[in-house]
Amino acid sequence: MLLKLVEYHWAESIEDTLLLLARLDIKTVPLAGGTYLLGQQDNSIQAVVDLRDLELAYFSEDTRYLHIGAMTTLQHMADEPLLKEFATGLLGRAALASSSSRLIRNCATLGGTVAAGGSAQADLLTALVALEAEAVVRSGSKTQVNLSGGTMERPGLSLSGVIYKGKQERRLACGTCASERRPNELILEVVVPRPAPSCGTSFTRIGRTPTDAALLNAAAVVEIEEGVYKRVRVAMGGVNMEPVRLRGVERQLEGQPVAPFQGSERLQAVVRTAMNDFRPPMDARVSSGYRRVSGPNLAYRVLEEATNVSLWRGMVSSGKSV
Repeated sequence: MLLKLVEYHWAESIEDTLLLLARLDIKTVPLAGGTYLLGQQDNSIQAVVDLRDLELAYFSEDTRYLHIGAMTTLQHMADEPLLKEFATGLLGRAALASSSSRLIRNCATLGGTVAAGGSAQADLLTALVALEAEAVVRSGSKTQVNLSGGTMERPGLSLSGVIYKGKQERRLACGTCASERRPNELILEVVVPRPAPSCGTSFTRIGRTPTDAALLNAAAVVEIEEGVYKRVRVAMGGVNMEPVRLRGVERQLEGQPVAPFQGSERLQAVVRTAMNDFRPPMDARVSSGYRRVSGPNLAYRVLEEATNVSLWRGMVSSGKSV
């Protein structure tokens, strides 16, 4: 609980929110769904800014990106028809798996999940990393100056207390946003690059029970062109673990023909070799050793499924018989 809280602000504009977050004399944090923030034992937080009226819950598309507002809830993502088609439904499935409680999914937001990072214990974060999604963050500033009245040679009116407002936006990778975002920056939206029409995706997880937080999860995005791995992205995460890209696996597969790997043990061997340096952190619920042993199997499963989906979508889009 926030035992030292002395201020509660209900923001009506993004600019007002940014000015409140930029204060140096009182520690102020944004309040989205509250599922993570309200459980913190952080007595240094003195003020919160409620974001519910900032109209940041939305979905929009352009030719390159899918834009999802930071205040979009996980349940909204799970139900959104657009996400059932985008990247073969990877984001919607991961949002649904992030919590077994619909009550929590109705409160937890995309921006809060990205801001909390591995502490959010949300499977959605691993899917965002596999899709190379980025968070758009904005910071604001306020500068007050006093202008003198000028001279006889250069006359001018005196103005006191003139306030200049400024803003700065940048993009941060969703996987590192929790550590790289500054305290005065607000997450506005998440942008997800649009995958190729033949893209195949897959997601899987391991938990002590079907409703428990994932001890380990994995997501894969595969694009195949003319029987060759054109683009491979694999990410792995879990409870209290920052999602990581398996770049060694990606490098081993990209540019290689699919046929030698499909339906054989060769893909499994490549995954195991490329993951020799996989050193996940331990947690009170799961050891690092368990994650190291289980990791290659999960990576193999999502890669195999994503490869098959991409091959099938490629045949359908080209009009070939399936």
